[in-house]
Amino acid sequence: MIPLETQEDRRREEIEAKRKPIPREPEAHSLAAQWTGLFLAPAVFFVHLQGAYLLVLWACERQGIEWIHAAGAAAVIVSMIGVFVAWRVWRAAGRTEQSDLPGTKARARFLAECGFFLSAVITLILIAQVITGFFISPCQG
Repeated sequence: MIPLETQEDRRREEIEAKRKPIPREPEAHSLAAQWTGLFLAPAVFFVHLQGAYLLVLWACERQGIEWIHAAGAAAVIVSMIGVFVAWRVWRAAGRTEQSDLPGTKARARFLAECGFFLSAVITLILIAQVITGFFISPCQG
């Protein structure tokens, strides 16, 4: 037997249809990824700068300049991870979309753009610091 639909069943369906959640704007990436793309490279830069100051005295005493180069290479690699994370968030948030509407997607795009360009510049600065380490001895000055 086919059940007959009553007016009460229709009313219940209408109420259920009204209760459906409002569709949310999809997240571009997690907040952690957005902030990682923005702050990883600057944090690596400052850690590398302090670590290089500490390594210079040790390298001058023991002629262990390879540790300065290894620390610089590690800093560049980790900084490039920050560039990559920011680029992924930017791509997921829509690089070419132009919107002045507020929301999670606009925030993600803004943080990703800022993070990408900031991380890219800091990575170039780190590369320049590593290159100068090949020309200047830690014992100079």
